[in-house]
Amino acid sequence: MHQPTVLLTGGSGFIGTHLIKTLLAADYKVIGLSRKAGRISKSPNLTWVQQLDQIPHDRIDYVINLAGESIGKGRWTETRKQQLLESRVKTTEVLYQYLRKRKIFPKCIISGSAVGYYGIDIEEQWTKVCDENAAPQAIFMSELCQRWEQVTRQFPEQNTIITRLGVVLAEGGGILPQMLRPIQFNLVNKIGSGRQPFVWIHIQDVIRSMLFLMKQAEKKHALLEPTPIDPHIYNLVAPEKSTQAQFAQIAARQLAKKPWLNVPAIVFKILLGEQSQLILNGQLVQPAALLQQGFEFKFPTLKEALQDLLA
Repeated sequence: MHQPTVLLTGGSGFIGTHLIKTLLAADYKVIGLSRKAGRISKSPNLTWVQQLDQIPHDRIDYVINLAGESIGKGRWTETRKQQLLESRVKTTEVLYQYLRKRKIFPKCIISGSAVGYYGIDIEEQWTKVCDENAAPQAIFMSELCQRWEQVTRQFPEQNTIITRLGVVLAEGGGILPQMLRPIQFNLVNKIGSGRQPFVWIHIQDVIRSMLFLMKQAEKKHALLEPTPIDPHIYNLVAPEKSTQAQFAQIAARQLAKKPWLNVPAIVFKILLGEQSQLILNGQLVQPAALLQQGFEFKFPTLKEALQDLLA
């Protein structure tokens, strides 16, 4: 029986680490691409490489492209912006060129992006909800995602699925520990107005949705039902509309804390400049394509997600 092989870029990162465990448990072979030298696997089904030309064979059934430096680390200087672009755009271009050169055509390539694609609400009303057809904006967080996604469109021979991720919540990793720290110390409650969208997804639903999309590709790209939404773009976010204030309230209740300090938006604007948009603004986003394809979330509400992660 054929054991499918997944090529995973960014395999040593936050999401990649969780994904590898699930793929191995589901009897996939995994080739992990990582910049870290000397990685050794204890599993015969996991092979680490630092460069694509180190891959021992061309039998690749799926590719999951998660490469890219963290957008939240380091102030957005012009140098930092260029690093963020190159870590996504250049790595993705090299990956697709490798596949074209070796004539490798996986069942699908799941390529990462983010809900930053949809930009911000300049008027800060947050009444619009973005599905996968919503337009991007001419601001850095959106342009970063646009440039990342545009690379994949230069290779129409591949069956690429773009996944626009929200904030990924997981125990002991990602951004959640940093978000919880001021609440654990009974300090920060509301940031700015507190009404700004908090667009999130539980790590288990990230992994489950990616495996769901891989299974869909096995059906020869057939859709479960006709849809007006681009079948190659998926918002990986929970279906519940949440705000920053709601996150703080639910987390505080779960941690039995009573943070009292509301931090004005101007503090973050002074400290972070343009980067403060990540904290103070954004757009409401819905997983329209996933829901239309029949995907069922294990953690559809923030309360359920935080109860699981903070229990």
